Amino acid sequence: MSRSVGTSLLSLIAWGLTGMGAGQAQTLPKGVAPPGQAGATTPAIPGLNDVVATVTTQNRTDKVTKGEVLNYLSRNPLPAPEDRDAAYHVAVDVLINTALLNQYLARQNVPVPPAKVDEAIQRMEQQLKSQGQDLATTIRQSDTSMDEIRKVFENRIRWQEFVNSRATDAVLRKFLADHRDLFSGTQVRASHILLKCDPNASAAEKEKIKQKLLAIRTDIIHGKITFAEAANKYSEDPATSGGAGGDLDYFTLDSGFLEEFAHAAFRLRKGEISQPVETPLGWHLIQITDRKDGKLPDFEQYRMYILTQYGNELQKNILSAERKTAKIEVKPMPKDLFPPEQPAAAAVGAAAGGTTAAPKDAATPAPKP
Repeated sequence: MSRSVGTSLLSLIAWGLTGMGAGQAQTLPKGVAPPGQAGATTPAIPGLNDVVATVTTQNRTDKVTKGEVLNYLSRNPLPAPEDRDAAYHVAVDVLINTALLNQYLARQNVPVPPAKVDEAIQRMEQQLKSQGQDLATTIRQSDTSMDEIRKVFENRIRWQEFVNSRATDAVLRKFLADHRDLFSGTQVRASHILLKCDPNASAAEKEKIKQKLLAIRTDIIHGKITFAEAANKYSEDPATSGGAGGDLDYFTLDSGFLEEFAHAAFRLRKGEISQPVETPLGWHLIQITDRKDGKLPDFEQYRMYILTQYGNELQKNILSAERKTAKIEVKPMPKDLFPPEQPAAAAVGAAAGGTTAAPKDAATPAPKP
């Protein structure tokens, strides 16, 4: 439930500078080398400009391409075959959020002084020089253009200017007070029981699983079974069942747990068991077994961190509102998005006392995208 940075242009833009906010991708539309492959161009994968999603708000439509999805996915290890469709949709969703946010900001007419973009590019040039590279060569190898790079920085700076225009000290102090658990470092120790459910399941299927979890909750409340016993018996989270009793250990509100799960957990008192909580994984019962309250930090000392969290919350609220009126179309995962699985090499045994080895003509695994 709950990365080595290379020296490619994508790495510098996506990782080397402050981003637009949590979950926002900063990718370039063409063949940028994945992180860790400095000076290399993207392998010859067909259809990089194929459109996999469109995002329309008011009179503007943005497209998400296969190449952008590959750029995003290149930041992480190749997912297991059974997880690839989910990884694809996560990547597309992040890129859709980026498009929605850029469209929203364009409507706000937030000015971006060209000098600020120049400063950001100069910092990138300095970083490249420190690594023995130069901007012109990197642009050429990445099959992109200076105009596209400037657009990426313009969008990022526009977001920063937008947040700063709203984040007065009074607003940030109130945000700090209203989000005590986030800023105080308060920890809870929780256990959970997960019954998996496909996010795209029908309402009837979801309700059936929810009712099963409610029946388990009733048995726990009435003392027929303990929470730990029920987790070991019913939970479909292999990391916390089968003897672990559903225990997730201590975590903070920003530990990286699914947002729906974390916020539900922090609303519970010690010993309390939640009603069923839905996340993209399915339905959960949550029990808080301990809580360690922290102390709010000094406002002036932590102002930049508070500002970052305020920006993340503001972004989340904007995206939630934009999604209600936007027209979003997503295509199924392209069949050639990931390299094909290679069959295991057949063992060749000697007639007597021989060794086993892969055949000489065994296929070489395809490179990661």
